[in-house]
Amino acid sequence: MVDKTRYARIITMKAKPGKGDEFVRTFRDRVAPTGVELEGIRRMYLLRAVGKNDEFVVVSLWDGEEAAEKYAKSGNNKRYGAILASVQEGKERVRKFHVELHSVGKTTRRRKKD
Repeated sequence: MVDKTRYARIITMKAKPGKGDEFVRTFRDRVAPTGVELEGIRRMYLLRAVGKNDEFVVVSLWDGEEAAEKYAKSGNNKRYGAILASVQEGKERVRKFHVELHSVGKTTRRRKKD
């Protein structure tokens, strides 16, 4: 049985040629600050492909499919697209997943005491 309480959107994006660093800055400064405050979002990652300066993947983890789909149909989705338009090439590709397993490595639990 599929657990619908955990959900992920994986978006493949490409920056305009030579705009990879500007894409990261724009995403970091203008998308991420409000993106992580969206209702139902748990985490958001921006990943850059190794050896491909202008190829990116955005992974967002959600409380459930309903929250993610609500966002996808919202004005926020369109607003973020407009913000990235000056640095993004073409249209992004969105894939949707139910999260079957989420595991955390031991290194994330260790904190060095001062």
